[in-house]
Amino acid sequence: MVYSRSSKLHSHHSFCWNISKYFNCFDNKRSILLLILILLTILIFYLISYTPKQSGIIEDTDICSKLLYIIYNSNRTLCSKEADRRGNKQRIIALSIFGPKENQMFVDEKFSEMILPLIDEAKLLFPSWTIRLYADKFSINRLHLQNLTRQATNIDICNVDELPIIGNVADYLPGKLWRFLPALDPMVDFISSRDLDSPLTQREQVVVEQFIDSSYLFLSLRDHPFHNIPILGGLWTSALYRDRLLFLRLFSILLDKNQVQRYSLINDQKLLCDLVWPKVRDQSLVFDSYTCHMFPHGQQRPFPTQRPSRECHVGCVRPCCQNSSNIVFKDPCPEKCRPNDHLDWIYC
Repeated sequence: MVYSRSSKLHSHHSFCWNISKYFNCFDNKRSILLLILILLTILIFYLISYTPKQSGIIEDTDICSKLLYIIYNSNRTLCSKEADRRGNKQRIIALSIFGPKENQMFVDEKFSEMILPLIDEAKLLFPSWTIRLYADKFSINRLHLQNLTRQATNIDICNVDELPIIGNVADYLPGKLWRFLPALDPMVDFISSRDLDSPLTQREQVVVEQFIDSSYLFLSLRDHPFHNIPILGGLWTSALYRDRLLFLRLFSILLDKNQVQRYSLINDQKLLCDLVWPKVRDQSLVFDSYTCHMFPHGQQRPFPTQRPSRECHVGCVRPCCQNSSNIVFKDPCPEKCRPNDHLDWIYC
C-alpha cells in the first residue's frame, strides 16, 4: 500500500499531538503530587516543631485531642497510684466530695453517716466495683478521707488538685462534675455516677447487672415522678470499653476550662442532657417507673423488681428504703411503666 506525503504528515502530527497531550497530563499530575508533598512536609514540620503552652490545662482543640490520645494510651488512672495498682478493666462508683459551704452533707458528722453505709452496701451489692471519691486537698484533710482506705479495700481517694496525667482540675472544674472524670479514664470499663446521700439498693443492683450483660453503651435510671429529664447526674452508668473513643469525645469538655463553665453550679445534668444524651440515647438501656411515656428514645424497660416500700426509690435521700411508714409515692405508677407480668404492682 502506498501512502501519500500528506497522509504521512497528518499521521505524524496526530501522533505528536497525542504524545504532547500525554506529557502535559503527566506534568499536571506531577505538579499536583509535588504540591501535596510540599503541604504534607509543612504540616509535619509544624507538628514536630510546635510546642504547647505549659499552662497545665490545654485550651487549644488540637492540643486537647493530643491529651486525650495520651490518656487513651496511658497505663495510669485519673485518680491515684493506689488506683493504678488495681489494673485495667475497673468498675467505678464515682462520687464528688466538695463543700461544706456548697453542700451541707459534706460537714464532718453528716459525711460519716453517709459514706460508711455506702461502703458496706457496695461491698455487698457491687463486690467487683470500687468507690472513687473525687475531692480537693482541703476536703481530703478535713474529712480524713485517707483513713477510709485503711478501713476498706473497695475505696480510692482521688485528689483533684493533682490528678495523674491531667493535673489540677480543681481550679476550673465544678465540683459536681469531678465524678464524671472516670469517663476519660483508660483503665476504667464501667463508670456509675452516684450521689453520696443515696443508698445503693438491690433494686439498682439488678438493673446494673442487666446492663452489664447487655450490649448497650449507656444506662439511665428514672424511678420517681420528679425524674423527668433524660439523665440524672447521679443515676447513670456507662460501658466505656464498648466505644471508648465516643466517650472520650463526649466528656472531653471536662478538660476545657472555658467551655465547661457553662455547666457550673448545679448544671451537671444539663451537660449530660445537652452533650451526652443526643449521642447515646439510641444505644441506651433505660429503666423508668413513672416517666416512661415522656422519652421515646432508648430501650425502655420497667424495673424488674418491686420497690420494697413506698418511701424507697433508686436515688432517694437517706434515710430511705428502710420500710418506714413515710409515704413518698402517693400516685400509682402508670400501667405502661409496670412489668407486663406484674400490672398489679401499683407502686412499681
